[in-house]
Amino acid sequence: MLWALGLYVVPILPFVPRSVADLKFSVIDNVGEPLVCTGWGMPNPRSNPYGEYPHIVSDLPTYSAIIRREHLPPTPLTNDQVVAVYRDWLKLNAVRLERDGAVYRFDMFPGPTSEALRHEVVGKVDLLGHVYEVHQGPGLGGCPICLAADSVISTPTGPVFASKIAIGMQVWSASPDRRPIVAVVLKMTSRLDAPGSEMIHIVLADGRQLTASAPHEIADGRSLGSLTVGDQIDGVTITALEVVGDSSGHTYDLLPSGETGEYWANGILMRSTLKPD
Repeated sequence: MLWALGLYVVPILPFVPRSVADLKFSVIDNVGEPLVCTGWGMPNPRSNPYGEYPHIVSDLPTYSAIIRREHLPPTPLTNDQVVAVYRDWLKLNAVRLERDGAVYRFDMFPGPTSEALRHEVVGKVDLLGHVYEVHQGPGLGGCPICLAADSVISTPTGPVFASKIAIGMQVWSASPDRRPIVAVVLKMTSRLDAPGSEMIHIVLADGRQLTASAPHEIADGRSLGSLTVGDQIDGVTITALEVVGDSSGHTYDLLPSGETGEYWANGILMRSTLKPD
């Protein structure tokens, strides 16, 4: 009983510094729901609240903050309660905190709206959970839909990182019958990805690898998020597939000229997410 009392009361006393998770909840309560790009925030068949639950419980300060917020007992939870914990955990991952002396700076993207892209919201929160200096940040972005920054694009002059591709450059594209053709880059985009974003990393039996967002499609129209180990790309089997963090915080895409809008990234023929004007 004393442990349960301490779990619920001590962390929220006025003079006790809050945990990082509690500070993030303070941000959410003051600013609004964050944009969640995994789990229920974006189609992803690999989202598994029951599989993630042991990992969440192992982070006691975070788990304690969640069960206090949901008014849950510090005892084994029902399936519905586990899902509630998982949803809150996703929201916490969508708020980024960075220590700045005696306070934290935060940034997040506002929750789902009709806009595909939105400005990040930034501000400060002190150790007792007081949120202030909230304003719109310079970053414009949203959930990732494109390639990781270190993806290599095939061009007539050699491989070029996706982050270095520019409008007017020549790249290899494909004709409708999959013949390689030289194309010109008509559009190029870089997206700042919301905190907590995840990517799909695939490995093929011939050694080719690619990291991109779950919705990004390969040339045959299948999204990376729909693939599983054992599926084939270009007749080659996928031997490994995992969900990974978005290490650079940005994703990239390009639109080549031609009929298909396709290009090779890390040797895999991809379909552009961009549309011609």
